Amino acid sequence: MRKSARLAYGYVTAACIALLVLLGVCSRELRLGWEHLLLTAAFVCVVALRVYTRVREVKARSGSGEALLDFELGCLLFAAAHALVQRLGGLLSPFYPILYVLAAFTSAFAPRAQGRLIVLCAIAFEAPVYFFTEGHHDPKPYALHALFLLLFGLLSATFTQAELTRVRIRAYRERAEEKRRVESEARLFRLAAKAPTTAARDEESLWRGSVAEVRSVTHWNLLLLKRTLGLHSALLMLRDQSDGQLRVIEAASDSKQLWYGPFAPGEGPVGAAYQRGVLTNLAELRPGHPSLCYYKDQRETIHAFVAVPVREKHEVIGVLCADRVQERSFTRQEEEILQGGVEHLLRALENERVFVQLERAKREQDVLYEASQAFGAARSESDVLNAGLGAAARIVVHDFAAVLHYDQKTRTHTVRHALGDCAAHFAELSFQDNASLTAMAVQNKHYLPIRTDFDPQNQVVFTRGERLAGMQSVLILPLLVRDAVIGSFALAARRRDAFPADVRQALQLLANQLAVAVSNAALVSRLEELATTDGLTGCFNKRHFHDELTQRMHAAARFGHKVSLVIVDIDHFKKVNDTYGHHIGDVVIRELGQILKRMRGGSDLVARFGGEEFCVLCDQTATEGAAQLAERVRAELSQTSFDTEHGPLQVTCSLGVATYPDHAASQETLFEAADRALYAAKHAGRNQVCSA
Repeated sequence: MRKSARLAYGYVTAACIALLVLLGVCSRELRLGWEHLLLTAAFVCVVALRVYTRVREVKARSGSGEALLDFELGCLLFAAAHALVQRLGGLLSPFYPILYVLAAFTSAFAPRAQGRLIVLCAIAFEAPVYFFTEGHHDPKPYALHALFLLLFGLLSATFTQAELTRVRIRAYRERAEEKRRVESEARLFRLAAKAPTTAARDEESLWRGSVAEVRSVTHWNLLLLKRTLGLHSALLMLRDQSDGQLRVIEAASDSKQLWYGPFAPGEGPVGAAYQRGVLTNLAELRPGHPSLCYYKDQRETIHAFVAVPVREKHEVIGVLCADRVQERSFTRQEEEILQGGVEHLLRALENERVFVQLERAKREQDVLYEASQAFGAARSESDVLNAGLGAAARIVVHDFAAVLHYDQKTRTHTVRHALGDCAAHFAELSFQDNASLTAMAVQNKHYLPIRTDFDPQNQVVFTRGERLAGMQSVLILPLLVRDAVIGSFALAARRRDAFPADVRQALQLLANQLAVAVSNAALVSRLEELATTDGLTGCFNKRHFHDELTQRMHAAARFGHKVSLVIVDIDHFKKVNDTYGHHIGDVVIRELGQILKRMRGGSDLVARFGGEEFCVLCDQTATEGAAQLAERVRAELSQTSFDTEHGPLQVTCSLGVATYPDHAASQETLFEAADRALYAAKHAGRNQVCSA
């Protein structure tokens, strides 16, 4: 239908049909004069052509236009339906409910916004048809039509949305049930002791594949035993670690009454073989013997039964059961064959467990390798922390994660980055050494809690006033670099036993990599700071200032705004050094740097050019604004008093201002103009501001 609408230019077609309906051509009589017909035709044609042109332009820009095609199709259908209704007797005929059905259809299948718009357009279009084309005067039928069109559209959209929600919920439940089944079977086969902990979906697919492989091997082994020994049923029962009951895992049987459990461990001869751990062989069972628990109908005729315990590492984990309907007991040789089948099944289980462990270890190594690459590519501490938390999310499912920095001098822990539940609440958290798990993990250089059991009532993660609400599992890992603690890595989950030993080992490796990466990022940041800032004042240095000035002048030339440069020089600074000493001179220089940084605007740049000379780059600022800044700096420095051993010291400064492009056309000429203004201020008596 969409293709047909696209090929037929649906808007133009709908407009033409609507024009015919408005003119009453589809009815038996025309009720309008020819002058009205011509006027209406001209109006509808202009509107139709405008809409058609606009829609095609939007479609061409968007590249798809499927939503517009839905609206186009709805207009076409409603126009055609109005023509049909008019032909069948008009809006008050018994055939008008066709429009109700169409309103329900479009509301159900079109997108929500397009469906509503189509219904509203249909109501609006019906007004001229009802009052002018058909000449009705009573507004009640029209109001009733509009009300029912809205109701049909609303109810259809509501029911459709409810059905979609129901389907989604059912699919979610089926998915959850399938996941629980896979987890249960994985526990039964001892492929894993707990539910999946990794956040990657491939963990569940790994379990699913392993369970399917074990089931396949078990089924064919049981089928082979059944056909070789002439059995009625051959089945494998394993103990569920969650409740300790026995369940049938796989079976090969001719019976339709097989029951898969669960069964109590001490039930009948099956329970006896399981509890005693010895082979149980029963012969000449009477018909209807009630002791075989895995049959629903106790009237099943069984004459011989044998149960072989499945033992793994001196522990009975299940039972292999076999029975016959023939009056022939199991021989010693057949018992040995069944025991060999058990050994074969155990080897298959062990091989699959090894495969799962190797595959999981390989995937953890892949995560750690990718994390190391991300750490190597990270250019800042923020990138490092994001890479570390992302890798942790791939190793284990958790609800909260945070990386904390530890300052050994002040013994302060500070949250540098947090993700998950309540992350924003802990973003600015800082606390001293205390009795929390975080502080103790840092002090002892060992993960906590030791047994991975977290008691939220008695144990504190950070501080007593800032608790992780609802968390049942917590793991705190110290970040060590050459045996020095630089911080900690905290993980928390709402479920219990979220961080078992194997996961904890992988996280410890990740924490070691994270610690080195954070330390390297801090060193790189420090080197960048040393390369771009002046050590005495903390302002930018000359090289960085030139780089920034070049970029901002390019931007100013491109966007047409102004850039002003202020050069500051302390008056008679050599006398200060000679009279009071260089250490007092450094104090004066440092204070001037602080004044400049306090006075500057948000985007202004302050740099020390060497000695007692500073520069201020005022972005998007005219000469007047830069001169006002310079005057405030001059006044502030002249009012500042420095305590020295020779008494109070007051200094002044001279400042020159120049602006691009008013006074210079390049970076070099801008410096020359500002420098000439500075020397003009000095020659005019110092302690003043001059502009170029």
